[in-house]
Amino acid sequence: MKEPKGPLNGLKVLSIGTSIVGPWAATLLGYLGAEVFKVEPPKGEFLRVLYPHQNKLSTAYSSTNLNQKSAGLNTKETEGMNAMLNLANQADVLIENFRPGVTDRIGLGYELLHKSNPNLVFASSSGYGDDGPMKNLAALEPHLQAFSGMSGITGFRGDDGQLIRFTHLDPTGAIFFCGLIMLGLIERERFGHACWVKTSHLANALANMNNKVSEVLLANAQVEPLGSGSSTSAPNRCYLCEDKRFIAVSCENQNQWSAFCEAMGLTELAEDPRFSKNTDRIDNRDELDNILKDHFLEKPSRWWSLRLTKAKVPNSFDLCFDDLQFHQQIIENNFLVEVNGDHTGPFYVGGLPWEFSETPPKIDTSIPVPGGDTERAMNEGFTNKPKDPVKELSDSPEYPLKGIKVVDTTQGYTGPYLSFMLAEAGADVIKVEPIDGDWSKELSPQTDKGVSALYQSFNRNKTITGIDLQTDEGQSEFESLIKDADILIEEWANESPESKIYDYDALKTNNPSLIHYSLSAFGHRGPMKNRPGSDLTIQAMSGYLRTMGDVGEEPVRVGADVVSTCTAAMGLIGILSALYSRIQNGKGQQINSSMLGTMMAIKTLQWSGFSDPDSWEGNFCKNETDGSNYGQRTKDNSIFATPSPALTEDKFFEMITEFGMYEEFMKDEDLVKNWWNSFGVGTKSSQARPLWDKYLAKMTSEEVLEIFYRYEVWAVEFSNIEELRNHPQVEFLNMFEKYENDTYLRAPWKTPWGFPEIDPVES
Repeated sequence: MKEPKGPLNGLKVLSIGTSIVGPWAATLLGYLGAEVFKVEPPKGEFLRVLYPHQNKLSTAYSSTNLNQKSAGLNTKETEGMNAMLNLANQADVLIENFRPGVTDRIGLGYELLHKSNPNLVFASSSGYGDDGPMKNLAALEPHLQAFSGMSGITGFRGDDGQLIRFTHLDPTGAIFFCGLIMLGLIERERFGHACWVKTSHLANALANMNNKVSEVLLANAQVEPLGSGSSTSAPNRCYLCEDKRFIAVSCENQNQWSAFCEAMGLTELAEDPRFSKNTDRIDNRDELDNILKDHFLEKPSRWWSLRLTKAKVPNSFDLCFDDLQFHQQIIENNFLVEVNGDHTGPFYVGGLPWEFSETPPKIDTSIPVPGGDTERAMNEGFTNKPKDPVKELSDSPEYPLKGIKVVDTTQGYTGPYLSFMLAEAGADVIKVEPIDGDWSKELSPQTDKGVSALYQSFNRNKTITGIDLQTDEGQSEFESLIKDADILIEEWANESPESKIYDYDALKTNNPSLIHYSLSAFGHRGPMKNRPGSDLTIQAMSGYLRTMGDVGEEPVRVGADVVSTCTAAMGLIGILSALYSRIQNGKGQQINSSMLGTMMAIKTLQWSGFSDPDSWEGNFCKNETDGSNYGQRTKDNSIFATPSPALTEDKFFEMITEFGMYEEFMKDEDLVKNWWNSFGVGTKSSQARPLWDKYLAKMTSEEVLEIFYRYEVWAVEFSNIEELRNHPQVEFLNMFEKYENDTYLRAPWKTPWGFPEIDPVES
């Protein structure tokens, strides 16, 4: 019997990008069954030398280039360029994440390649966008965290914003990029246009923060760091218990709040007018926290977790790699997978973030040898044969999901954001809510429409209907909706009445082409399969809290609800891959995905770095202990700076002389020897940070940036979301769109088909 293939079986992908965004997007496509060729210069891309190393090769490089063939081609020579062009002519997709104009300059631009291969979907992800005043600036992870405003909402309450020390925006940028690539493929398969689709690191950073950006745009909120707290609901933070261990707890709706009060033995709080509604609890956050802080200290964390779990209140602990490696929930869901190569040795990566019932994805556990497939690239190319060009069915590109019917039964954050992105691509989304509405309407802050900014943002461009699924009439109405649906999105717990009635095997009898997407918090198997989760509790369990704040201090969470937005983006990839497969074979299938599974996959860079490094060097080893990172602090603001290849040793010492720090810097022989690594993402940057802060704090950010720019150092100023509203670079992204009296954030892509007109939720 033949082994089942992934949903993208037969698809050919040429990946010529560098670093993480392009290569990991290609890896995800490889997991899903595509044949991927990674091509880089013969000496390799710079990521190969990034610490930590395992067997003298970067774990970041090895772990983000799986499920691929690897070739080294010198495209400056005729033989190498001919081999590259041959691959491009065979490919369905080309992935690149260079600065704008680079592919044209090296002879691999869209217009040229499209002439010889009209079937090619050309996918680009630049740093700041393909136009605008910052289009040619370097966009390393910390630059984007600083400039996008993500750092501005992350940190201790009342303190400056700080960087997430894990490389979050790179892998999540790859996820959003991969979803866009799939939209390009769906448009080609359904309507016949092989287009150039574009996104950027900055656009994807904003998409990570959609609900936070919407708080500013739709509710005029002032967003700021809240430690481990949340701007949308309370209580929703980490509390110290009697055993000196923190527990992460979230009450995101009124039912959870009532259950929380009962479980904690604080029933009087449920009757207290200060805490009646979620908006009241946000307004009186400090009073509530003071009560709860004292109460949690009365018992150990184990006791509170038992009580809250029985009450179905989201809670979890801040777990480390060793905890996760042997955790039953991780093991039963295969959220950590060991890969191995003779040239690297074994290490761990995050497991697959989806399960497909008919076309299962697969992680190839053998690690590609860099350049190991060069001869194949030179002489043969892809194994799969090129497809005949799809016939164009319209004069111009159409919305990829035009005419696709989606029924979404989810509430809150993740599911609605997923169906929001489907609607942005032209799908007809019917959102089925309980009769009393989606609980996220009651989150904070509220808008003029009388709903939360999150609800108003995530649920536009949908037909919203209230149905009681507990009644015969409601079930009949729901069944009439799904009998001809293309996609069903649900988050029903295992063994719930809904999951039994609307089991996929039963649904496919009447609708065999249905794509049934099932979302859970912690995974569809294991002891935690039926537990509710939240952004905070998943951040805690996946180890995210360990990469902010300081060891031994109160935890800090990522200020944006990145678990929800990134799980939705990963879900988009899954659904579109199933749709691509259905176009080929006419069959639907079930997809299982989870919030924890997504975050475990995103943290692949961490798991590979922790596995068995040659030395304890580099961000993916030290980020849990390096301490709060505020960038380089100046007199009036923080900036983030890192050396460019143009910075020579002589120029560096000339530059620090201008900053006045030369004499003190020269006293540290280790820093002098490792001057290149003394700032930015360098291995000695934490060691040198107090010295930089001491001297840069005497100058304004404008003065510091002027010096850095003169010495061709890559540097940006920390920004906040409010400032970005009118920033000229953000204007070029075309993501902020005004409709009537409100401004909305659009999806993070620029395409020939554009967006549907905004259809806001009703008041």
